[in-house]
Amino acid sequence: MNILKISWPHITLLAALLVTFGLTENSQAETVGAGIAVLALPGANNTVDTPTDGTTDQSRQNIDISFTATLPAGEYIGTNWSYRAGQTGSVIPYIAFSTGAHTYEILAVGDQADIDSAGLDMDVTLPFGGSSFTLGAPTEIFGGIVNPTGAGSQNPIYTNLASGSFMDHDNNADGNLNPGIVGGAVDGLGHTDLPRSYAFSIDVAQVPEPSSAFAMIVVAGLAVLMMRRLAAK
Repeated sequence: MNILKISWPHITLLAALLVTFGLTENSQAETVGAGIAVLALPGANNTVDTPTDGTTDQSRQNIDISFTATLPAGEYIGTNWSYRAGQTGSVIPYIAFSTGAHTYEILAVGDQADIDSAGLDMDVTLPFGGSSFTLGAPTEIFGGIVNPTGAGSQNPIYTNLASGSFMDHDNNADGNLNPGIVGGAVDGLGHTDLPRSYAFSIDVAQVPEPSSAFAMIVVAGLAVLMMRRLAAK
């Protein structure tokens, strides 16, 4: 049986290949939203939104305006999102940018999470889903969550009322809760600069250029070939 031995010159050669094809450089990646850790802040006042009585619609719209990210021009995609729920319900994550004072346009919508009693008080990370989006210039992006509307709907995600950070927030009391639709507007929010944070976050990563993706395949192939030759010696 051959034992794979990699010498320092071989390591430096592989590193040089990676640098040559630009693979050691980090692509643009950011996280928006306060995240689950907001529930563990000193003096946390953790609770849930007003529960439904089974008939009333207690759905919510929440945009985190404290934990944002500014991305350079390029193509991006939501990769994962995380949350902790304190009551049952359904929730849809989204990524948006500002179009004015407390108004937004949705760039990407993730997959809906349907949370039952077995999913409460757990730290959950799921694939974001949805399609990629393109920014033509440096843009500040925001993470948001919205609930489907209807009798018995409620927001399941925990909130820390003493986080020291802020949200733009709306309920469906007027029947005009903005749905999570790519290109859709989020406006008419009933409570802006609301002092609280919700326990969710969304990871966003840059989509590699086609040339970079091809380079990754080439370098991976070279690395495998080099390892096989080393193993054969």
